[in-house]
Amino acid sequence: MEQPVNDVRAFRALHYNPARVKDIGACLSQPYDVISPAAQAEYYRRDEHNVIRLILGVIEKTDDERNNRYARAADFLESWKREGVLTTSERPSFFAYEQTFSLPGGESKKLSGFIGLVRLSAYGEGKVLPHELVMKKPVQDRVALTRATRTQFEYIWGMYRDPAGTIDGLLGEAAGGNSLIDYTEPATGVRHAMYRIADAGQCRAVEEAMRDKKIYIADGHHRYQTMLDVRDEFRRTYPDAGPDAPWEFIMMFLVNSSHPGLAILPTHRLLHGCSDQAIETLRRELPKRFSVERYPFKEADEREVRARWLAAVETKRGPAIGVAIRPDREYLLIELSDAAAYRASVSENATDEWKMLDVNVLNILVLREILGFTDEMMSLQSNIEYCKDADDALGRVGSGEAQAAFILKGTPLSSVLAVADADEKMPRKSTFFYPKPLSGLVFYEMR
Repeated sequence: MEQPVNDVRAFRALHYNPARVKDIGACLSQPYDVISPAAQAEYYRRDEHNVIRLILGVIEKTDDERNNRYARAADFLESWKREGVLTTSERPSFFAYEQTFSLPGGESKKLSGFIGLVRLSAYGEGKVLPHELVMKKPVQDRVALTRATRTQFEYIWGMYRDPAGTIDGLLGEAAGGNSLIDYTEPATGVRHAMYRIADAGQCRAVEEAMRDKKIYIADGHHRYQTMLDVRDEFRRTYPDAGPDAPWEFIMMFLVNSSHPGLAILPTHRLLHGCSDQAIETLRRELPKRFSVERYPFKEADEREVRARWLAAVETKRGPAIGVAIRPDREYLLIELSDAAAYRASVSENATDEWKMLDVNVLNILVLREILGFTDEMMSLQSNIEYCKDADDALGRVGSGEAQAAFILKGTPLSSVLAVADADEKMPRKSTFFYPKPLSGLVFYEMR
C-alpha cells in the first residue's frame, strides 16, 4: 500500500464528564499563550475544575524542582480522573468542532473542522508545514508540562487543502445529533459547539480522505515543536515502544483551507522607547522610500478621518501600512513607490511572495533600514509591542504610551500557504487566525 502523506486517526479522548460537570463551558479557557494574568485569575475563580489549572497554573513563591506548576497540573489531572470529573470516550472518535462568530467589522461567520490525531513528522519531511519560527523558552515550558502529565491538553490548529470540500461533507453527515458542548464565550460572543463522531465507518472515511493531504500549521508552532522534542525524548526512554506509541502522535484541530469561515486578522505594531532623533528620522525618511497619502485631522473630525484611513489601508491590494506618529495630527498610508527596486534590494534569498508581505516590508524598510533595528532587537521586542486592535493601538499613541503605531492588514491565507510551501518562515506575529479554539474540549493521554 502506498505510504500516506499524513496519518490522521480517531482516538479515545479524555474529556469533561457531562454527568459530573454540569457547566462544561465554565471549565474551558483560551489557549495558554494568549492568557493574561488577569484572565488567568478569572479562569481560576470561574470553576474549581477549569482547565487553567492544567495548562497554565499559578507560580508559587515556594516552587522548586519537585513542587511546581507542572507537578500540580499532574496532581489535578489524576484527582479529576479519580473523582469522575474527567472520563474517557468508549470508542476511538473524531470530534467535529464549530465556531460561530462575528468579525470586528460585523460580518458573521461559521468555521467547522475536526479534532483528531496526526502522526508527528519532522518539518524536513514536507508533511506538516510551518510558516513561523519558534522561540526556545516557550517550548521548554510546554515540554516540562507534557513530561510531568504525559498528556496533551491543547490541540494545534492545522489546515489541509480540499477545494472540493469532501471532508467537510463527511463531517457534516457525521456530526448530527446532540452536541457534547454548546457554549458561548461571554468575552467574545463566539459560540463553540462540539460533536462526537464515533461510528467506525465514518471515522475510516475521514482517515482515508486525509491520507494524501499535507497539513499547514495555522497556529501552535511552539506546541508542535514541543511534541517533536517530547517524542524524541520518549523514543530514547522507551526504545521498544514501536511506531504507534502514543507519543508518536499530536492532537490537532484540522480545517479545510477553502472553508469560508477561515479568518486571519492583523497584529499591529507599536513603537516605544526610541529617541526623539529616531522618530524624526522616521518622519523624514518615509516619503523617500514610500508613496505617502496623508489624512490630516482636527479634534472634531478625528473619528471620521480615522475610519476613512483605516478603510483605505484595508482595501489596498499590495503592501500598504498605516502609520500614526505622536504628536502629529495626521494619519499616513504608505505604499511601495518602486516594488521592483524593493524586491531587488532585499538581501534575504526569498521568494517574491515572502518579500511582499506587509510585515516584511515594514520590518525591512522601516524598522531595519530607517530605524536601525537588528533582527535580535525585533525578536526581543526591545522597542516594539504588538496589539490586536487598531483603535487600542491608536489610543496608546494618543495617550503617550507609544510613540508610533503601524497598522497592518491581515495576511492573506494564500500567502500563508505559499510561504509554507516554499519552506520559508514569516516573522513572529504575522498571522492571527481568529477565533482561537478553546482549550479543554478534549485531551489526549500518552499512556
